[in-house]
Formats: sequence, C-alpha cells, structure tokens
Amino acid sequence: MDTSQLKNMVRVGIVSSVNGPACTARVIFPDKDNMVSAELPVLQLGSYGTKGYCVPEVNTKVVCLFLPNPSGNGMNAGFIIGAYYSGEKPPAESDASVRSVRFPDGSLIQYDNGTITISASKKIVLKAPVININ
Repeated sequence: MDTSQLKNMVRVGIVSSVNGPACTARVIFPDKDNMVSAELPVLQLGSYGTKGYCVPEVNTKVVCLFLPNPSGNGMNAGFIIGAYYSGEKPPAESDASVRSVRFPDGSLIQYDNGTITISASKKIVLKAPVININ
C-alpha cells in the first residue's frame, strides 16, 4: 500500500445527505475539491439482537474510515465512524461523568451520577406490561 492510499483511509468531512431507512449518509470532503462519497454506513452501538440507531444530521462534521482500494482512487467502500465537536458548536455537556442526548427540539435524555432526567418537548410514552413508579 502506498502513502497516498494510507492518507485517504481516514478522512474528515461534512454530512451532505442522510438515508434514514438504510442508516447511511453521504459525506462531502472540502479538502478534496468538495468530492462527495457514496452512501456510507453509519457505525452503531448494535445491529443484530440489540439494535442502535442514530444517524448524523446534514452539516455534521464526521470522521470516515475507508477500506483500502487496490486501484488507489476510490472513496466508496467505507464507514462513518463518528461525529466530533469543533470550535463552532460546543459539546452538549462539560462534565465527563454525564451522558446525554440533546435533540434539536429541546428534548433531553441525561444520566448524571445516578440521576436520570428525561425531558420531552411534546409527550413521554411508556409501554410495558407493568410500570412501577415509586
């Protein structure tokens, strides 16, 4: 593998479109004359018995990992391995012990040292054969 192939294996770009049902997205690479990738699978927490689902929004900065291509010119076989914070938008939290998901409509799911907060902008639906609230 030559160095040009190695340089192209890990790339930083910006999501240009999302295919929700396929859990894929296309990524534009400004440093490559705004080249757009093929639809790339977005890595998830699980995809078999336990299934995760979270696709990045358009304009999200992401890191992509591409598989080596013998011809040395393709950016089609790869994955979006994650989003990252840049100086433009601060992280959702500042405490490293907090886990949270904040949604554009203001809804929030947050774990903070044993306290779980769920805040919805519309309603909360709980479904189970038995729900205990104490």
